[in-house]
Amino acid sequence: MPHDLLVHAIGWFDGRFGYNVHTRGLFEALSRRLPVVATPLYTLSGPLEEDKAAVPALLGHRRTATVALIYGSLTGVLDGATGTRIAYTVWESTRLPDDWYEPLARADRIWTATAWGKRVFAANGFDADRIDVVPEGVDPDLFHPGVKPTDAFPPAPFKFLAIGRWERRKGMAELVQAFDREFGDRDDVMLVLAGLYANRLDLDLGAELRALQLRRPDRIRIVPPVDTHRTFAGLYTACDAFVSPTRAEGWGLPVIEAMACGLPTIVTGYSGPTEFIGEHAWRIEHRLVPVDEPFFERADGDLGLWAEPDWRHLRHLMRRMVEQRDTARERGLAGSAHVRRNFSWDRAAAVAERHLRGLLATA
Repeated sequence: MPHDLLVHAIGWFDGRFGYNVHTRGLFEALSRRLPVVATPLYTLSGPLEEDKAAVPALLGHRRTATVALIYGSLTGVLDGATGTRIAYTVWESTRLPDDWYEPLARADRIWTATAWGKRVFAANGFDADRIDVVPEGVDPDLFHPGVKPTDAFPPAPFKFLAIGRWERRKGMAELVQAFDREFGDRDDVMLVLAGLYANRLDLDLGAELRALQLRRPDRIRIVPPVDTHRTFAGLYTACDAFVSPTRAEGWGLPVIEAMACGLPTIVTGYSGPTEFIGEHAWRIEHRLVPVDEPFFERADGDLGLWAEPDWRHLRHLMRRMVEQRDTARERGLAGSAHVRRNFSWDRAAAVAERHLRGLLATA
């Protein structure tokens, strides 16, 4: 099919956090299918207005879609853009922040990464017929079981890995407590924590850990901030299992990367990760409870719901994984094949292309 369509992509292309990886992964893959003009943002600075004017002036003969992959509150960057204006964003709670409604309402379409996310946006008043699911993905050439592991850790003991910011939504403090309570002096296990400082320059991790009054703090290993996202690949393969007792995720990038690397994975059976884990991960039981940490603003005070993991069930799953590690390893390798085959960035770009061609054919 001729390249008669043009995509103007706006987003945070540089960096190593979720939106950065998402933006690069999707639009690099999409550029192998359709012409893509990229406008990189740095917070909200960048050649935004210049590019919005240049695209129709120089490429106005093409049918165009402008896609802003960014926080919902900032999708007003689409105002004045050429062609069909698509706001692509993800969220974690069942209620949206107040400042997301108006800019999202001005977009022609809303894209989000999961069927769960689509239900959330629809429940918050957006027309479900105006919302498309375009998944995130993983780079199977970068994240796979054959990646050379980092030499920062010895082969033994059995190592659980958790990656996420030290915050209540990620459940990191409760994970540390559950690990410390489950495994005693006779258990040859370790918990490796990474990504704790993401956007947390105020974090006093030593004080946080001391407050937990751990019995065996020597079994906790902290990975300092990494320079590039690529570094995580060898960290995954240096460990034996991945655990994510999250209360809510828009997608769950570390979860899918860990699975791609073949790690047996334990994750809360709720929100974003349910889009891709299938039967290949161990699901932590949970119940839905009101969000009790105000990580966003609503005038009515209703922050929606998220999951409260069953911490006893988490301990049971970790214990089972240590005791049945051969079975867990086989299931982890099956999970790797599943996500690398079905949830690559190229697969995500194919979904995006299909939606774009459908939209622009009727424009």
